[in-house]
Amino acid sequence: MSDEVVTALAGLVASFLSGLLGIGGGLVLTPLLLYLPPLVGGVAIPVKIVTGLTIVQAISGSALGTLRHRSYGNVSSRLVWLMGPPSAIASLVGAFLSRDIPDNVILLIFAVLAFAGAVMLLLPVTPRHESAENVQADPRIAIPVALVLGFFGGIVGIGGIAFIIAALVYMLRVPPRIAIGSSLGIGLFAAVAALIGKAATAQIDPPLAAIVFISALVASPVGAAVSVRTQPRALLAILSVVVVAAAIRIAVTALTGS
Repeated sequence: MSDEVVTALAGLVASFLSGLLGIGGGLVLTPLLLYLPPLVGGVAIPVKIVTGLTIVQAISGSALGTLRHRSYGNVSSRLVWLMGPPSAIASLVGAFLSRDIPDNVILLIFAVLAFAGAVMLLLPVTPRHESAENVQADPRIAIPVALVLGFFGGIVGIGGIAFIIAALVYMLRVPPRIAIGSSLGIGLFAAVAALIGKAATAQIDPPLAAIVFISALVASPVGAAVSVRTQPRALLAILSVVVVAAAIRIAVTALTGS
């Protein structure tokens, strides 16, 4: 099976989960692209190219997912505009720096962020029923969170940005469904900036990027449509399982090289 076919299949799965679970669903794209090609007779895709592809998926998947979640009233414009621009600035810096960071360090950062996010998603949360328009966030917490996660997102791709769902739910006390929708909008800022940095440092494969982009256009809206028919707690539980599995496998590669 060619890398192009594998990339298309991985992009469809990741984009469906991205629309379903928020930007965190894109976490599955990294392990799929790292490990699936060699298993089916393809050529291994370099780590830095994989991180670039996850950012391409984030842009297309996040744009469509945000529009769909917004139509359901699950996107807080206040949160997106508060956290999106600072995350974009930090993401651009991280993307430029990532060119000179060893692959195993990038993978280890991915694993640590992903595992920390999964632990937070398993914690109990007090149900809240605010509308997206009424959601409030303390800028003294929201902006530093956006800067830190944007920076690491620029380095490792979607893995760092995905942690923002957990931060919205447990640090800023945003209702889970609104956190999922708003994370897509916030992540879009960071992903566009990271794409600029990755492209400028030759970490984007244009043919594979085009495949991922088209896959996201197809699958992300389907995931978003399914999301509104699923209980928020179930969404967070599903996401935590996906994140833990990805974190463990990536950590093994980072520490052992296999």
